[in-house]
Amino acid sequence: MALLILLVASGGAGALPAGPLPAGPLSAPSLRLVWWTDVGFPTPFAASTLGPGGVVRLSLLYDTLVWKDHTGVIPWLAESWRISGDGRRWTFTLRPDAVWHDGRPLTARDVHFAFEYYRTHPFAWVDTSVVAEVVTDGPRTVTFVLREPFAPFLEDIAGIVPIIPAHVWEGIGEPRKAQGLGMATGSGPYRLTEYRPGTGEYRFEANRRYFRGRPKFEEIQYTVIPAERQLLAIQSGQSDVAMADTHDVVRAFSGHPYLRVWQSEPLSVARLLFNLERPPFDQRAARQAVAYGINRTQLATLVTRGPGVPGSPGVVPPTDRWHNPRVRAYPYDPSRARSLVAQAGLTSLAFELLASPSPVVPVVQEMLRRAGMDVAVRTVDARTRAALVAEGKYQAALTFHIGAGGDPDYLRRWLGGGEANLFGQSAEFAHPEFQRLAAGQARTLDQAARRASVYRMQEILADELPTLALCYRRFYWVYDSRKFVPVATAGGLMNGIPLIENKLAFLGR
Repeated sequence: MALLILLVASGGAGALPAGPLPAGPLSAPSLRLVWWTDVGFPTPFAASTLGPGGVVRLSLLYDTLVWKDHTGVIPWLAESWRISGDGRRWTFTLRPDAVWHDGRPLTARDVHFAFEYYRTHPFAWVDTSVVAEVVTDGPRTVTFVLREPFAPFLEDIAGIVPIIPAHVWEGIGEPRKAQGLGMATGSGPYRLTEYRPGTGEYRFEANRRYFRGRPKFEEIQYTVIPAERQLLAIQSGQSDVAMADTHDVVRAFSGHPYLRVWQSEPLSVARLLFNLERPPFDQRAARQAVAYGINRTQLATLVTRGPGVPGSPGVVPPTDRWHNPRVRAYPYDPSRARSLVAQAGLTSLAFELLASPSPVVPVVQEMLRRAGMDVAVRTVDARTRAALVAEGKYQAALTFHIGAGGDPDYLRRWLGGGEANLFGQSAEFAHPEFQRLAAGQARTLDQAARRASVYRMQEILADELPTLALCYRRFYWVYDSRKFVPVATAGGLMNGIPLIENKLAFLGR
């Protein structure tokens, strides 16, 4: 499929072109990946936050100080690091051989510049405001001085924030508009050579100067294929990887001569959001009635068409090491649901559910009908749903999103108004003890004390139910094993992203 070439702009934004790609054979194998929508121009300032596709695409172009493999955090741009006793100073020693795509050396000055630039022009996926100061000591040593200790710093900031080149971004006052190819200069294993805006087609070429060695694939190509057609695309040879969210693909491809299925951790969650500012869910009894009225075990099996993971009322998945197994469970009990509705002083529980099209919606609607509730569904697209939730224009909403893994600080972000992923955003949960614990666990470096706080946060969520996790989903990646083999990532890429684009899979072993 032809792409359009972006004109290279010298140090600034460039116009979008209208010409076809030049034809010609590849000098090494290409890898063809798919996604379901355009994720924007791949810089930290223009990439989309509507789901994780944008930030993951950035990781091919830009590097971070640390990265993750199947064991957890590993060195990347930084070959080593240390933390001060009070937890407020993190000092990183950079590799001596990292260079930008244009051949210039990557130094501590670039790291300093990046975080100072993000102070004025935020990187939308991660809040870096906890960094008070960045101090350099020579070309390879950089120290982050934090405003207060921040337990997730290594994984959620050093492991996510893209380091950008000072010589490219200095003087750029409106970075979102800077969308010439030259602005996508990074130090990562691939460099951007083409992008077709609107259709979501990208082409990346291997960075032959990469400090980890030349990547396996000469090219990585992305095309947009709707989710329902991705399996057909890989079977027909149109793509080398396809994504599904139901377990039946494991059976479907069992015994195939070369197509294999890789299962992610259950890091995607389906959850209900309750508007605590509007009836009927300004009453806890009404929220608890819904919890008793949904058979989450059955729903998990129906959603995944296989061994599903039922939602925990404490939000953290039961497969996660931070899960509190003693939270209130709300077993399926329609009679209990009806009595709670009466306890709330209501003759019946009627409300509107805001949702995007999904087979989950009629199942939830029918389960609640059997528990005596009248649920009217308002169907909107995902972007509109996210906007209406942000504006508080809903009674209850159903959302699917990733991020239920990695560092447990996501509880603070999801329920405190700090989540970047538009699909994961919800209203702030104005519960004094919860918010105190949420802020405190982020500052706590003692693991036992932090676990106690995170456990208590889950207990409060299960009692008060500002949100109800219905089930957790794995992503099932069908891949052409002749060309590509995924690698496992502990807790998902970055902050709980169950995608397959771990750059380790694109590098030599």
